[in-house]
Amino acid sequence: MKFEKIKNEKSSIRIRLRKISIINSAVILLLCWLLLTSTSLLFIKRYEKRNLELIAATLSNSLTAATVFEDSYDAHKKIAMLGNEGMFATAKLVTDDQTVLVNWQDQQQQDGWYENFLREWIYARPLSVNINHAENVVGTLTLAGTVKGATDFIRYSVMILSSGMLCVLIVAFMLSAFLHRGILQTLRNITSSIHYVISSGDFSLRIPESPTKEFQLFSDDLNSLLAEMQSLQASLLRDNRSLAAKALEDPLTGLANRAAFVTQLTRLLDGQFAQERFVLLFLDGDRFKSINDNWGHAAGDEVLKAIGSRLVALAYKQDMVARLGGDEFAMLITSRATEKQLLQLTEEIREAIAQKIMIAEGTPITTSVTIGYAWSQHGDTVQSILERADMHMYKNKGISKVRV
Repeated sequence: MKFEKIKNEKSSIRIRLRKISIINSAVILLLCWLLLTSTSLLFIKRYEKRNLELIAATLSNSLTAATVFEDSYDAHKKIAMLGNEGMFATAKLVTDDQTVLVNWQDQQQQDGWYENFLREWIYARPLSVNINHAENVVGTLTLAGTVKGATDFIRYSVMILSSGMLCVLIVAFMLSAFLHRGILQTLRNITSSIHYVISSGDFSLRIPESPTKEFQLFSDDLNSLLAEMQSLQASLLRDNRSLAAKALEDPLTGLANRAAFVTQLTRLLDGQFAQERFVLLFLDGDRFKSINDNWGHAAGDEVLKAIGSRLVALAYKQDMVARLGGDEFAMLITSRATEKQLLQLTEEIREAIAQKIMIAEGTPITTSVTIGYAWSQHGDTVQSILERADMHMYKNKGISKVRV
């Protein structure tokens, strides 16, 4: 749930990488566009100024005779011929006595703010050249440059450069997406592996290798951490199993303790409709207090362990032997289904317990147990069957008092 919330609220690294690539490419292309546009503008400015100077020089030479003889018709014809071809915007021819022979203006010339701004930037002011004859100034030709060609050149240059930059930007975006694919796949492997480990608790998963050095180092560190966590998890599981087993085990004899015995008895009672009946044996040691008093508690512990091992030797695999506390033992027998088999088992138990027990000092000790039992019945509870077995055991001891 947490990862889904973050996934929905936060942008992915793929989107961030694409944004970074697009922004970087756009900035670089914009700088290139500005550089190329500036270069083109400077080039067209220089070209237009130089072209106007050449036109003025050429036209001044051809207008010498017309100026000397003040032939306005011929002068106008020559000026108009070049002007109509878009060589200049206006032309004014003045003689040395300030007589205006020609004042020509291109009627198709556009005078918008853009054209005026461009004309001011390229030419700054009209170009004036002297018309000489016999080393004397006979007139002045003033030309105002046209920006029609410059406007078209700038328009087409901007369109071509913008289209080219857009194509380059698209190609850069596609290349960045292709180049980022490996990085994104590596990150996807790492994040999906971590999410799987967190959700499943399975630390055996390992992150695959990456062709990128930094990601490989990161993957190695994560794999080392996962290995340590796996080892720690296995150790904890072993400890938990051990603690669980010890919680159901008598520390002295290694037999099942009272809690394990009650659990198994409850399980048998819950499933007695599906299984054959079973019998509960209750065994109580005789004269055990005198053993502790005469030979000490260590000897008493040896006796208890011997009793436990002998009971286990007589039980089948499906049976349970438990120490309930002190010198009290119990057995859950499911392997003997008849009274005859049960009586034979109780006799074998008495004979086995009656055999001498050698304590640490090499002293033989003999002991015995009193046995009571109760067969399972319909509607039994743990308390009821224990009480019947307990009563039967005390009856065998010759004691009329019933212990609850």
